[in-house]
Amino acid sequence: MAMIAGLMAVGLLAGCGGAAEAEPMSPEEANRVVEMAVPSACTDACDAKYYQCYFGGGDPYYCNSYRAFCISQCPP
Repeated sequence: MAMIAGLMAVGLLAGCGGAAEAEPMSPEEANRVVEMAVPSACTDACDAKYYQCYFGGGDPYYCNSYRAFCISQCPP
């Protein structure tokens, strides 16, 4: 166990495994990332229908398929 701790300490001292610095993003790229990460109103509506289907006793396969179809119809 002491050997493993020693190797880990050497690795940390050498800088191995550290987080790389992120490259700067343009404002357009940052906005695109935020838009992709935040669900749209259409996606929220699809999720609400999915929950109604799934927790209302619907067939899980049908509910999942319907959700996937619904989301595919949302505007980009």
